[in-house]
Amino acid sequence: MRRKDADENRIRSLAALARVLSRPDTLHRLLELSAEEALRTLRAASVSVSRLQPDGVSVRTIVNVGDLGPHEERWPQNEVHEMQELTGLDVASEHLVTWSYHLDSPATPPAEKELLRALGKGSSVSTPLVVEGELWGEVYATRHRFDDPFDADDIAYLEAMIAIMAGAMARVAREESLAQLAYHDPLTGLLNRRAIDDHARIAFEVPRGMTRQVGVVALDINGLKLTNDHYGHPAGDELIRRVAGDLVRSFAVLSACVVGRVGGDEFTVLSVDRSVDPLVEVADQVIARSWEKNPTTALSGGVAHAELSDHLRITPSEMFAAADRALYVAKRERRRHAVMAEPLEPAAEHDE
Repeated sequence: MRRKDADENRIRSLAALARVLSRPDTLHRLLELSAEEALRTLRAASVSVSRLQPDGVSVRTIVNVGDLGPHEERWPQNEVHEMQELTGLDVASEHLVTWSYHLDSPATPPAEKELLRALGKGSSVSTPLVVEGELWGEVYATRHRFDDPFDADDIAYLEAMIAIMAGAMARVAREESLAQLAYHDPLTGLLNRRAIDDHARIAFEVPRGMTRQVGVVALDINGLKLTNDHYGHPAGDELIRRVAGDLVRSFAVLSACVVGRVGGDEFTVLSVDRSVDPLVEVADQVIARSWEKNPTTALSGGVAHAELSDHLRITPSEMFAAADRALYVAKRERRRHAVMAEPLEPAAEHDE
């Protein structure tokens, strides 16, 4: 491709990216679109966008696009790389450092050579991603073993693209902060009742010809009022936050579970496409642990579970009510395990 054509193509790419990123969208979608555009314009083998971790020297990959390495995934769950170059980086500088490496260059650090070999690539370029004056992460691109390495024009394009990305990310972050206020409990950061209801509405919409297992765990802190009265509301708030953290960590072992705080001392766990046994097992563990720590502020819990279909349905409110009834039994009888709700009978053509 002639130099003039290449320059024009990159200018058009940046303009197109700016238009696309100006539209309302989620942060993850924004990162994916940016990575795809960089992949195309840079003629890269792969492009990854990663988030800086609290230790300040490692990054966790959020999205990979292109020809991925043997152990890479598009949306990895736990892909972390050490990035010593980010240590002490002056993000206030007008000219951020961009690192370009080639597998055969003696100047390439051994760790980078090892990574390129593992990915099956020949060269790479890495640029810090700074959002509103804070180091957010990096964009990392590779080329195949026998392709030309990235040059100064490639780096200039990548830096311009990242500047556009950073502006869009700042806007999305502000928008998502507003959504956080609307759908999350400010004390714990958990989903609130509105958000749980929205998740339930989607979960209970079963496609024609399909079935879906849905479960609800209702949990309640015994003695929260007593804690507030004797030790003050800050102590009660701390108790609520501890319970919230324990619930999130415990139910994280089950995929497709969401945890919410739906009242002062009330929590709800919504499970989709999970059988009842692992749901009850985790609930029992959380409840038993709370009784061992402090019976005065222990948890009680009730579980409701059903298999839904498009023509035999149970409404979310019916399942929530069933779990609540089981919870009340557990509280009244001071059970140290979850109480299972009576089986719910689906009603044909039943509307909520």
